[in-house]
Amino acid sequence: MDMLKAESTCSPHRSRYERQHVLPYGDTLHSAECGCPDNWSKKTRAADLVDMLFQQTFNRYQQGMLLPCRHLTVAYMLPHHNVTGGMKCLVEHVKLLKCRGHTVIAVHRSDTANTAMPPWTNIKPSVDVVCRLHQRLGDVYPASKVDVVVVGIFHQVAELLVGVAAPVLYWEQGHEWLFGDPVRSQVQHNYRKQDQLFHMVMHLPVAVAAVSEAVQSILTQEFGRTSTIIPNSVDCDRFRPGPLSSHPYTAVLTAPANEGCGHPKAGVRSVLLVGNPSLHLKGFDVAISVLAAVNQVLPLHITWVCQTQPTAALVPALLASGLRIHLHVNPPQDILPELYCGHDAFLFSSRYEAWGMPVLEAMAAGLAVVATACLGLDTFARHGMNALLAAPQDVLGMVRNLYLVLTNEQVRSQLQINARQTAEQYTPVAIAERLEGVLYSLTSCSKELLQLRQPALADLQQTCAWASHACSKPSTAKPTK
Repeated sequence: MDMLKAESTCSPHRSRYERQHVLPYGDTLHSAECGCPDNWSKKTRAADLVDMLFQQTFNRYQQGMLLPCRHLTVAYMLPHHNVTGGMKCLVEHVKLLKCRGHTVIAVHRSDTANTAMPPWTNIKPSVDVVCRLHQRLGDVYPASKVDVVVVGIFHQVAELLVGVAAPVLYWEQGHEWLFGDPVRSQVQHNYRKQDQLFHMVMHLPVAVAAVSEAVQSILTQEFGRTSTIIPNSVDCDRFRPGPLSSHPYTAVLTAPANEGCGHPKAGVRSVLLVGNPSLHLKGFDVAISVLAAVNQVLPLHITWVCQTQPTAALVPALLASGLRIHLHVNPPQDILPELYCGHDAFLFSSRYEAWGMPVLEAMAAGLAVVATACLGLDTFARHGMNALLAAPQDVLGMVRNLYLVLTNEQVRSQLQINARQTAEQYTPVAIAERLEGVLYSLTSCSKELLQLRQPALADLQQTCAWASHACSKPSTAKPTK
């Protein structure tokens, strides 16, 4: 692949986190009132003893010194029902563990939902439990029967450490608060209070796993936490190369009246976008600028798979770009693999990601990937080997990379081959084995982990109280004079 390195003009990928600072916004997440304890230091907290015990036990498991003797009962706390990469991976865990003989309890807190599992999946847990907002896990399921609890969002960690004796694993998959996104400072929607809650939780005696090296590095750098990586997986039997999908589009944006809505015409290159247009972190303003520039010299057929219709903030840019974009809005998950197939390139423009699930899915579908080097992708994306990467918000670099992929068949073909081979390294079976090892390691030291909560009881109670405050609906009442 030396040919790719020679022809591409941007090579931001130096190595795996050899740089000291990995945050996309500034050098630190901390401030005077960030929520961390005053004058905290590593090796003085119960959290540090949890990290050490967890790592030692997991190492023993990997060395064959600990052997599983029975199937587990695992509770998965599902934070919401939105279609996100994080939720899809939590749901996949439920499937993988159940297939391996474990009892998996899906738990979701809501006053409106009828099931814990989201409506967009057909995966069934062993037990499906809806926990109303005034209830706790022990109110809806015998907590004494649970071997380990997996939490997908930091808001619920303190409550579970107080209310459940079983080990609690917080699987950090990334969010605005972890990456220091400026949105975390907003008072609206209690984002500022939730940022403080996140900092408080990071000092609690909870076992922590990270989805990627980027997340692991931030947890260590900012909070002194040692975490085990549980990477994501992709089903390469579902996501695989194939012809362009024939599923009808939901809508077409900025379509000239004299054009049809079918497949790309001869000489027109097909580019795929995937992601939520309402999230600023996804960088679709950059993607549109890149596509508009390339479209000036090379006609494009653009498909966008998105959870919602593009926002009003993006529509003016779309109209000005002159691009014709075909939308699949909130498609059924069972047809998603088909929508990835057959495109000449996949364009991914995030400002930051903990992992970047759409990129791995695109690689499994055999697409040539043009993306930003946005932290989490470093786990599996290599510039000039299985993708062409540019720095986030580098429009010119992405334009050059996309044009190269679309006009150089040899480059495109090699990227497609390498991308598929990369995806095949992240099989569900391999990830399930690692996940099992983590869960068995936690259960083998469950008594010690429970004891380590005692010195932190005051912090746990304080964090529980703040979580209730931070997650309550913001008051709209005007202050009294």
